[in-house]
Amino acid sequence: MNFGQWLNSLTWIDHIVILFIFSACGWLAHLTMKGFRKLVDKTQNSPYSEEFRSSPFILFVIAVPYTIILYKLIGVYIIELFKSTF
Repeated sequence: MNFGQWLNSLTWIDHIVILFIFSACGWLAHLTMKGFRKLVDKTQNSPYSEEFRSSPFILFVIAVPYTIILYKLIGVYIIELFKSTF
């Protein structure tokens, strides 16, 4: 099954759970980038060093693996919770 077929086989609850997990992982990715920025600033005390700049692409690159890991770990439990609630 390819990615498109898998997406089409999901229910609306699955889509909501993935969106919720992705937004939480976006926040975790933002915290990771802030921590990495502090680490770079701490190690480079030179006034001539370049500023660490991040882009939205890097945010998504970090957030996607977080999303996959969290969905594999707790996605089933959240889906069952939503199915029993709605």
